[in-house]
Amino acid sequence: MGLLDRFRLASKVASRNPVAPIRSPWSSGQLSKVVWADIVGSESGPVTRAQAMQVPAIVKGRALICGTLSRQPLAKFRGKSKIAPDAWMYRTSTGVSPQTRMLWTLDDLIFGGTSLWAVSRGSGGKILDASRIPPEWWTITPNLDVLVNDEPVNADEVILFEGPQDALLEIAAEDIRASLSMKRSWASRVDAPVPLVELHVTDAAFVMTDAEEDALIAAWEESRRRGGTALTPAEIEAKIHGQTPTDLFVEGRNAARLDWANYLNLPAALMEGSMATATLTYSTTETKRNELVDYSLSYWSNCIASRLSMDDVTPAGTRTDFDIEWLTQTEQPTQGPTHED
Repeated sequence: MGLLDRFRLASKVASRNPVAPIRSPWSSGQLSKVVWADIVGSESGPVTRAQAMQVPAIVKGRALICGTLSRQPLAKFRGKSKIAPDAWMYRTSTGVSPQTRMLWTLDDLIFGGTSLWAVSRGSGGKILDASRIPPEWWTITPNLDVLVNDEPVNADEVILFEGPQDALLEIAAEDIRASLSMKRSWASRVDAPVPLVELHVTDAAFVMTDAEEDALIAAWEESRRRGGTALTPAEIEAKIHGQTPTDLFVEGRNAARLDWANYLNLPAALMEGSMATATLTYSTTETKRNELVDYSLSYWSNCIASRLSMDDVTPAGTRTDFDIEWLTQTEQPTQGPTHED
């Protein structure tokens, strides 16, 4: 049984008998925060993909890269001439479509910097099928051996992709935390639009219990959330020490959006929330579309195309690349490119 067959079997078993995985300090969720806080005394440890996907600009950038490129079929070329593609490029028996396989491969490269496929081969080493292996299932040893589920695999059973840059979770960890902090601050301002209010006791003889103080503060906060009017005893004066202008948050979020465009090598104009991914190739100008294809999408696709053009995948004299002809057309069709069955 080859690696791809074992991978299929393991996937079926996992889907039929789900077992909660053992958490590590690097996993998402509250446990990772507790463990890291115990180690270093703060929550400034490694960020997770789940945390990164809470940043709207990252979600937008991922959608532009993964959503757009995964819709373009793989093609095979001899020189500049397109020739018949291999069957695994457009068809698979793994239960996961080639489009989904490519989408999550790109996702791996963005967040983790690498991705791994399991492949089955026929006579002469020709690839018959391929499937992406989730990153938590595999690792690379210091000796550069690939382990899948802690078991070594043969080099001809896998294809390793290396992204064009280091993992986003590593190079942008501080900015991910900053974006999440800004998001929390923005939400806090929405819940409490008049910040920095002091309920000042003007009469020293006026004494409240802890429960009464908590009740008064809670009543004030609830009134502020509703936009209503709060009543205070005569012995208490409400002092407003200032209000942070909301446009500072808008400016901060716009600046962060530009940072994420730079991290992902995307045109900043395409990171605007008003531009739907689905209408990307219809609504943008030809210049913007060419900028996206030539400088941004090619940045992420070239490493995949180059790896799939190596001799262990594609015979000498031929190469594999994304068929982006549909993206570069001046007159856009009403539907995406077709995939062979």
